[in-house]
Amino acid sequence: MTKVIKIDPNEATYKDLAPAADALLSGGLIVGPTQSYYALMALADKPAALERIATLKPGRGSDRAFLLLLDQKLRSHSYAREVTVEAEALMDKFWPGLLTLLMPGHTGLHRLLLGKAKTVGLRVEGLATTRRLIRMVDRGITGTSANPHLSPPPRTVGEVLAYYPKGIDLILDAGPTAGGPASTVVDMAGPVPWIFRKGAIPVMDIVAVCPTVSE
Repeated sequence: MTKVIKIDPNEATYKDLAPAADALLSGGLIVGPTQSYYALMALADKPAALERIATLKPGRGSDRAFLLLLDQKLRSHSYAREVTVEAEALMDKFWPGLLTLLMPGHTGLHRLLLGKAKTVGLRVEGLATTRRLIRMVDRGITGTSANPHLSPPPRTVGEVLAYYPKGIDLILDAGPTAGGPASTVVDMAGPVPWIFRKGAIPVMDIVAVCPTVSE
């Protein structure tokens, strides 16, 4: 039976989050809140947990990597082997927030974290509670939404459990999440940055910071 722990999304303490951190560090798979939806969370360096996520999202496609949520910009260098000046500018403007950047990933990353072009997707999470959890485990965690492929992403724990009555070790219940558009995704790996997916941050705002970006 999946363990559910209720937390205050604005005031969850390190003690409140300790069971989730322990589960992640032990190689477990949890669900936690983000600023938009509930997400399947596993540590970037726990292959078995990453594989468990893949089994919960069949049909997603091998070319679609799981993005990583970070707690701070500096941690991006642990996963991206190249961070351009343009990427730094976008990070400074929109992180924490709903901007995912695709950058060349370190070769040692698990295949589920690297896209077909060997890029890794990174985002500093906007929800302070989840950033605190990432700080506790001291590494990136996955942030793919907690729903089967092509199903609506969940805003409540009830929706998560309807999708996954088993297969998850622990859920952090922070009440309904905000929902809304998914993160805007910008591919920074090529010679010219381009909008991989339109989302919460308007294209015009991206262009204002990075004039070389294309759609």
